[in-house]
Amino acid sequence: MATIGMTSKLASSMAGLSLLLLVSSTYSYGTAGVAVSCSTLGQGLTAPLRGRLIDRYPVGPVLLGCLFAHLTVTAALIVSARGGGNTTVVCALAAAMGSTAPPVAVMMRSLWHSATTGTTLSTAMALDASMMGAALIVGPVLASWLSLSLSPVMSYAAITAMTATTVTLVIKSPAVPARSGRTGHWLGPLASPSLRRLLVADALFVMAVTAVDVVLPIYAREEHAVELTGLYLGSLAVGSVLGSFALGAVPQLPSRSLELPVLLGVFAIGAAALAVATQFSPVAVLTACPVAGLLIGSLFAVLRTRGGDLAPKGRVTETMSWLSTFDMAGGAAGAAVFAQLADSKGSRTALVAVPVLAVMAAAVSWRARTRQRQ
Repeated sequence: MATIGMTSKLASSMAGLSLLLLVSSTYSYGTAGVAVSCSTLGQGLTAPLRGRLIDRYPVGPVLLGCLFAHLTVTAALIVSARGGGNTTVVCALAAAMGSTAPPVAVMMRSLWHSATTGTTLSTAMALDASMMGAALIVGPVLASWLSLSLSPVMSYAAITAMTATTVTLVIKSPAVPARSGRTGHWLGPLASPSLRRLLVADALFVMAVTAVDVVLPIYAREEHAVELTGLYLGSLAVGSVLGSFALGAVPQLPSRSLELPVLLGVFAIGAAALAVATQFSPVAVLTACPVAGLLIGSLFAVLRTRGGDLAPKGRVTETMSWLSTFDMAGGAAGAAVFAQLADSKGSRTALVAVPVLAVMAAAVSWRARTRQRQ
């Protein structure tokens, strides 16, 4: 299961940059950026639907249907982009490619719930979060090397091979639970007030994390230290992975109901320390980055664990899909709002606002109570 999780996350972490480099090899970077946005939008809007299909129907036909449609659209996109086709068609195919992606990475979180006990779930979800952090480091490097050194098509060949492999392994996995076929409330997981609060807290948290990722490069440019940009973001990711390992070493925290608000509060303190470091020097900011990133992976793990606890029976995958959709919404809002804020008010002012978002997320999550996992 760890192999499936790592491979699926590596493929998804390569997708955005691979699409950007594929389209920009023929069109402008502006057009390539729109294509990436269309792909992300298509994936985010359809994630809950694909999650509901996974929960309601047998996994094999759903995943194989998604895989066939995804590979067909990907091939059409490559042919159209390499041949200089109409930009509208390219963007539409990019949206379709995101909409048909097999939801293996999201599904893994529901598989961890079915394959673990209350004692081992926290460790499994922490492992899942640490693999995501590692994939976000390795995936873009691999995508850029394949696309720029060999060909953009080679990057998609690697993504296709990994996607097909993970779909096959998931279908054969004994951890896949039987599907009941029950429909339940038409709102699905959104019918739960506690889960709605959790989704809002998740979006605010991801907005804060994205804000840090967006503002730090702007700060480095303002301080004439652009060479530190990669180190800033890499240090955040390393801190996130190490924090996930630390969380995984604690099988069961004392209070699941207080765990999320407390961790969000500590993350707010780390973000505040990062904002204070900007008053000193770019090197001080580099030192504070691992501290600010220490709880990012852990919080992603805890949010997924809490989401699984709150999920209606038989709808864990759909719940995890809603969390992914709110991740994308929060990330898009964070990038747009904080890029504008940093551009108009300066990066230091923008970073001061990040702890405020984290505190808001902690306040919202305080009432997202869960039933005790048996």
